[in-house]
Amino acid sequence: MASALWPLIWFYAVSFSCGVLMLRIWRSPRPRPLGWFWVAGFVLVLTWGMNLISMAWAAWWGGIAWLLLILVPSLGLRQIQGLLSRQDFQRAYQWALYLRYLHPFDGWWEQPQIIRALILSQRGQLTPGLNLLEKYQDHPSFLARQAIAMDYAMRFDWPGLLTWLRGMAQTPQEPLLLVYYCRALGETGQLPELLQLVLKPETKAQLLRGSDRRQWHLVLLFTAAFCGEIKTVQRLLTGPLRDYAKEIKGFWLAIAHYGAGSVSQGNAILQTLQEDSNKRFRNAVQMRRQHPPRPAQSLLPIDAYPDLARLSRLVRQETQEQLYQSLVGQPPAGQKQLSVNSVLVAVNCLVFLGAIAASNPENPEAVLQGGGFIPNQVLQGEWWRLFTANFIHVGLAHLLMNMATLALLGPFAEKHLGRSRYLLVYLGSGFGATVTLFGLVLLAQGFDYEAFPAWLAYLTTEIRYGYQVWVGASGSIMGMIGAIAVVLWQGWRRFHLEAAGRQFRLICLIIVIQFAVDLSSPNVSFYSHLLGLCWGVTLTLLLRRL
Repeated sequence: MASALWPLIWFYAVSFSCGVLMLRIWRSPRPRPLGWFWVAGFVLVLTWGMNLISMAWAAWWGGIAWLLLILVPSLGLRQIQGLLSRQDFQRAYQWALYLRYLHPFDGWWEQPQIIRALILSQRGQLTPGLNLLEKYQDHPSFLARQAIAMDYAMRFDWPGLLTWLRGMAQTPQEPLLLVYYCRALGETGQLPELLQLVLKPETKAQLLRGSDRRQWHLVLLFTAAFCGEIKTVQRLLTGPLRDYAKEIKGFWLAIAHYGAGSVSQGNAILQTLQEDSNKRFRNAVQMRRQHPPRPAQSLLPIDAYPDLARLSRLVRQETQEQLYQSLVGQPPAGQKQLSVNSVLVAVNCLVFLGAIAASNPENPEAVLQGGGFIPNQVLQGEWWRLFTANFIHVGLAHLLMNMATLALLGPFAEKHLGRSRYLLVYLGSGFGATVTLFGLVLLAQGFDYEAFPAWLAYLTTEIRYGYQVWVGASGSIMGMIGAIAVVLWQGWRRFHLEAAGRQFRLICLIIVIQFAVDLSSPNVSFYSHLLGLCWGVTLTLLLRRL
């Protein structure tokens, strides 16, 4: 049954992907990359044409065409963009050389020659590189425009870059070219125009197109540095841009000192960078020392200072937004201590391995019977089961599913709650859920369930009998998810952070899906999950008020 279902799923997945791609291209601004439109159309026609023969043929041929003609070129283009941003032009040239055979449209066939011009400029052969790029001034591909902008930047010809960009449009619409435009404004000392542009909501929306915030952070960094806002630059470099290389951080911190009028401090930072950096970066430092930016005080009018305050507030908000960008969180940067979450994952795994080692082949469920939560046994004085049940798992699949959730979501909760509070929420949710479940089982005894409505009888099936066994970390993990929901809700409603609201809706969807699975599966404890969630929400609300 399952083997017959996969071709159908793959067939519709390929068809949906091609349809979405064609729609996005058709709705994109001009000039549209129509090569992608025709490629997606070809894959769609091939898939549905093979479906006339058999569904299996459609899945195989359509899937292979989709992988080769859409997925591989898309991932390759992303790789080329990353290599270009790191100025690794030689490797980008190799990628472009081979990828053009899979997608010889939209100017991709000429991409290797365009990147070769950047290689020549990087080697110091500026005139041959510039002559080669002049052939592609009107080339339709975005890579050609990007290469021209990068060539201007490598030659530190910022007035020329600004003139070229303004020749295409008053303000560039492509996010990467807009980044170059903002830097060119800063490099040429047009700080009032730069501030006004960055503070427009439309600029942020344009730079965040495609959900990549790095370009928006770069523009904030350029603006703050050229305006001499040293603390704002430091906040960006230790927050959203903390992953930047040490040399790049020093480079922009030096520019901020220049902008603030601290010329000697800026020179000292650049002198250190020139001594310690690689040859390619030393050239950029040397060019910067030859063309230092002017102090911002001589370029900004008095009425621009409220805009500087707005810029600082914008960066502080962006730093807060960064904390909520992904639920798959990491421990705070620089934390050297072992995280509580890692200890919890290790304890659960060690308990599982210990249970395997201590298990009796003649009675493999002895560990479950000895440490699981069994209400009748608790009534007989075995109270420890209320706690130990949260660390025992039925099998490897049960353990891996719970530990994967804990490993992915736990760091986010620990980062926002702190080590001790996170541990208290985790342990308190599991223990509280088990104790409350114990009380529900006691209350559920002695009822005539045949008189109950069908839906209520179904919901009470789990708690009717005191000899059932409950095990697993699910109650604690649902408590952790409840804590994450509280953190996101407060970030959304209290601090008006868009990222927190977006992630809150996602965590609510996860909770709804979990309960839907619980109610449809007799082997999953709905009450443990619900009670763990409630305890997690309650404990987090209490702890965050203390």
